[in-house]
Amino acid sequence: MMLLHVFLYILSSAIIAYGDDIQGCPTELQQRNATLKTHTGHCYEFEVRHTKDWNAAQKDCHSKGGTLVTVNDRAEQDFLMSALKAISFHGTGIWLGYNDMTHEGTFTWVTGETSTFTFWAHGQPHSHHKRRFILDSVSDEDCVLLKYSDSGHWHDYPCQKLDPLGIVKEHFPYVCEYGSAVIPSPTVGSTIAPSTIELATTTVPETPSIPTL
Repeated sequence: MMLLHVFLYILSSAIIAYGDDIQGCPTELQQRNATLKTHTGHCYEFEVRHTKDWNAAQKDCHSKGGTLVTVNDRAEQDFLMSALKAISFHGTGIWLGYNDMTHEGTFTWVTGETSTFTFWAHGQPHSHHKRRFILDSVSDEDCVLLKYSDSGHWHDYPCQKLDPLGIVKEHFPYVCEYGSAVIPSPTVGSTIAPSTIELATTTVPETPSIPTL
């Protein structure tokens, strides 16, 4: 019996850690069959079938109550890579909620978190004003891509398309991260406000009096 309890505990922990339990994700995401995973109490929506530039991706996440994903430690980095592998992701990479738009060279998370963990590729981040294609306009590489094709290492990329003709575009899949949803438990003996319930009432006719003989 003890072994059974241990097994069930390990199984439940694995479900929470690796994303099969999505009850903590926003209800509207569950209803539309989004690609959802959970990790350490947070919900992650993998938008791998859509590509956007960084600004549009962050705007989409924000409109649904989240942000582009933040990576606070190696465990979260490994979780993202494992999840991408599990859903058979074959793209270049995904946008992270990390940028140096405010101060060149000082990268910050969109949530304001102050984690010092990074996973830059060798030689990254690049110096600013780097031209990668003939049609590129000169542009800062202010946004960060978790490059799945480079073992998950981080690369800085321009946040939007570079060339004026629209041929070269910085459109990539992305992951939205949401805080845990708190579902209140019903309270024993709780009352419901009268205004929330409408009762159907039926008027019972008066019984006619019977004359006395």
